[in-house]
Amino acid sequence: MANFASEEKIAQRRADILQAAIQVFAAKGYHNAAIADIASLLGIGHGTIYRYYKNKRDIFNAILAELLSQMADVVQQEPPTTNTLDEYRAQLERIAAHMMRIFHADPRLARIAFYEALSVEGDARDSVQHFIAVFAQFTEHYMKNGIQKGFLRPSMDTRVAANLITAMMMEAVKQVAEGNASDADIQRWKDEIIHFVIGGLGLR
Repeated sequence: MANFASEEKIAQRRADILQAAIQVFAAKGYHNAAIADIASLLGIGHGTIYRYYKNKRDIFNAILAELLSQMADVVQQEPPTTNTLDEYRAQLERIAAHMMRIFHADPRLARIAFYEALSVEGDARDSVQHFIAVFAQFTEHYMKNGIQKGFLRPSMDTRVAANLITAMMMEAVKQVAEGNASDADIQRWKDEIIHFVIGGLGLR
């Protein structure tokens, strides 16, 4: 029982540090942020943080890993097995809604993922770029499935189309997260993405 309580306390402290770090990184930027800023926000000594994370980069990487895991779950839960254009449209709507929901719930994460991470050399930037590449690969599987099933345009360059759709999706996520987006704003972004995608990829 004592060990369980101790592990629970450690997990909570780590989570508290990450939440404080999200606030600091989003407000000051990765390069201007310091361990002392995070500790000050929590009301603890900065030495305490080193019991849970090696350094500032370790904290940043932990935030990014959790965020990218949530984003990856979105596409992994949507297999490329739709059978009609209407089914694919519904699938696109679900993917867009889930992606936007992540960042609408906490807009600070968009700054961390799409701005701060890309300014950090090494693992952080590579992780975001890798995720975007994997998202595009999943999207290409959707394209190929649609062509095989006969509801998407057979002349399509699937790789180019997948990268274009991915770029649109990421831009929509950034735009929604950066402003004070209402549910209506989010719906407008989703609707336009679907119109672009279905209008350009569907059979003529």
